[in-house]
Amino acid sequence: MDSISGYHATLSSIDVLSPDLRRFVISAREGAFPAISPGSNGVFAFGNKDRIWKNAYSIVERSDDGRSLHIIVRRAASSRGGSRFLYEHGKVGLDISVTGLSNRFPIVKTAQRHILVSAGIGITPFLSYMDMMQKNGVDFSLHHYVRPAEKAAFNALLSSYDPSKIIFHEGRDGAVGTLHTILANEPVTSHLYVCGPDSFMEWVREMATDVGYVPSKIHYERFVSPSGGRVFDVVLARSGKTITVQAEETLLEALEGAGIQAPCMCRGGACGMCRVAVLEGEAEHRDHVLTESEREEGKAILTCVSRARSRFLKLDL
Repeated sequence: MDSISGYHATLSSIDVLSPDLRRFVISAREGAFPAISPGSNGVFAFGNKDRIWKNAYSIVERSDDGRSLHIIVRRAASSRGGSRFLYEHGKVGLDISVTGLSNRFPIVKTAQRHILVSAGIGITPFLSYMDMMQKNGVDFSLHHYVRPAEKAAFNALLSSYDPSKIIFHEGRDGAVGTLHTILANEPVTSHLYVCGPDSFMEWVREMATDVGYVPSKIHYERFVSPSGGRVFDVVLARSGKTITVQAEETLLEALEGAGIQAPCMCRGGACGMCRVAVLEGEAEHRDHVLTESEREEGKAILTCVSRARSRFLKLDL
């Protein structure tokens, strides 16, 4: 792990919230992590001699002394191995590097009221929101959609917040009319924030648009869980080197494994930092950044989630 740049840290505490939810506390080996704002996330690198994962997680809390960051991780059934590794091998003392900190989902400071709508693990950025809002008397409400089996865990997680500002919804069935009414009755000065699975966020955004929310007042954080595909080759134009991308690794991971310092940040197809020019070949786009015209033009790819339709890609790297 010492070969990975960033803030060197260790896993210092684990709290089991439910069978599939755990809070991990990552503490700096020396000094403190930089100050962050509510909604921030970090890229955390961890693993063993066989493989290193670099996963992005929302930071739910930074300790007062700045030495620790708290994240909550769900063990995903479709995990590519990162969350499974933390659940099976994430013991106190595990070396972890925080390779990046950023905020693409900040609170809008000019908003007079904040409506937070989340589903499942999508609540994590809102925990840091509510810490600040409750401390400073900012007007907000949280609508959290949860599986019945996990309601008790999330209820405990939210126990320190004003209960009058928190509403639980058990699933979406029968909730369409309720959400429509909730959003329609909010003041026009309210801003809406959404986080959760893609289908959930699209459902909320469509509902908000239907009742009159303009795009500038709808905010969301989206991550794509990278999925595999067929094997393909990547030719690096600047060095002439050829790299094979295996079925269960991303293009970005293959580049990093070959020692290439490829640009990246969110690792989930949401920020655009890993955009690279495509010189030859056809990309299979899986991101939420490129426009339709950019995809049709075929001159760029986001290496963190996208793959190749053609036998190979030639990149400007």
